[in-house]
Amino acid sequence: MQYKRPASLAEALLLKQEFGDHAKFLFGGDFQPKLEENLEVLIDLQDSGLDEVEWNENGLRVGGLTTLKSLEENLGLADFGEALSIEFGLNVRNSLSLSNFLAHTNGRSPVLCCLLALGAKVLELNQPNLVSLFDYVTSNRQNRPVIEMQLPAQNQLAFDSVGRSPKDLPIVCVAVGSANDGEINVAVGGTVEIKPGFKMLNLDDDGQDGIIALLAGAEDEWASAEYRQEVGGVLLSRTLQKLHLQAGNQEAK
Repeated sequence: MQYKRPASLAEALLLKQEFGDHAKFLFGGDFQPKLEENLEVLIDLQDSGLDEVEWNENGLRVGGLTTLKSLEENLGLADFGEALSIEFGLNVRNSLSLSNFLAHTNGRSPVLCCLLALGAKVLELNQPNLVSLFDYVTSNRQNRPVIEMQLPAQNQLAFDSVGRSPKDLPIVCVAVGSANDGEINVAVGGTVEIKPGFKMLNLDDDGQDGIIALLAGAEDEWASAEYRQEVGGVLLSRTLQKLHLQAGNQEAK
């Protein structure tokens, strides 16, 4: 087995082209590694520049090798930090890359719930255009690693959840993110299936009809659909209230 550590993404792509199916990219901390029998070359992308994070006029650009802890620090959103601490311990937060997280996550993830509420888009390897995070995670993600995620400039994020204990994965969770145009993204989690979420035009709408419709049929071994609809409505009210308070505090500054 050969180990390669190219100094750029372009060099890494040339190596992959040379060795084809006998080569595999390494995208940072991966807790579900799979090594095929015909592998001859491992291409480590740590030096390829895919761990860069920067703010620009469009929002936050995050490289696929960025750790979840680095993403949290650059976002600077307290509720995202809360969701991250529920899902992962410190060691995983410091080592798991964004790319590998997105490759394996599902609808139970509070972190994914927050990223969906923030309106994230992703860029896949060898693809020219950004796609919505929801479209990516609900498609066949095998051999389609994310090399970049973009988050539009947001005013605030609010998150809340209910689990069997404070640090268990949620039975139900809700995240709401406010965009600069006043539109509010609502995302829910708690089931393996990833739900599409919905948009609200302003805080005058309580969103209860939307959350009930979204969680209809969301029944599994953890909870009934009726329970999730009831608790989801409460969590949505809480997060919208929190978002309203955050907006007021921001205006006061």
